[in-house]
Amino acid sequence: MSAGDTTGAAVAFHGVCFAYGASEVLHNVTFTVPPRALVAVVGPNGGGKTTLLRLILGLEQPRFGTVRVFGEPPAAARLHMGYVPQVLACDTRFPVDVRDVVLMGTLDRRWSGAFGRRERRAAAAALERVDLVGFERRPFADLSGGERQRVLIAQALAGDPDLLLLDEPTANVDPPTADRLHELFRQLAGSLTVLFVSHNLGVVTASASHVLCVSR
Repeated sequence: MSAGDTTGAAVAFHGVCFAYGASEVLHNVTFTVPPRALVAVVGPNGGGKTTLLRLILGLEQPRFGTVRVFGEPPAAARLHMGYVPQVLACDTRFPVDVRDVVLMGTLDRRWSGAFGRRERRAAAAALERVDLVGFERRPFADLSGGERQRVLIAQALAGDPDLLLLDEPTANVDPPTADRLHELFRQLAGSLTVLFVSHNLGVVTASASHVLCVSR
């Protein structure tokens, strides 16, 4: 990553400061992320990692400085982004199957009220990318933690993003599942830019092409 020329960058921060009230979280942050990079975002708890993702998504606005995603303000680039949050707020007893969860990732791109052939094809392709072919009719509630995480990644991929943001994607899975997820991220970085928040420095050094350390 570079603090220089931002031409063609997937993500570019320049002099970004952000605070929640009087508590500054990020101070004078400048960096660029090249396309198709696999970027690990590391740092202490409370250092601003999740806030960084929220700024990229346009869910927060910097107090000073600029954020650009593919050369545009985040709000204008939102359809080019996929996001998997750290904590999924849902009732796992809700009767929804895997395909329905993945189809939700196409909502922003639809022009009509019903899911059509295009959306179903996108959902099937996304499930294939995360190696869950044949899981379409499985109840989401019956899946393991690693399988649920892959379904949520498929949901983000169903919208055909150029940038995938993952907040602690391996926090609640066992080590073998985490290894499989990181291998998936490496594969995805062949066709899109991936930023993932992680506390596992060993995995970061083994898999990431770039490391972004966030501590204010």
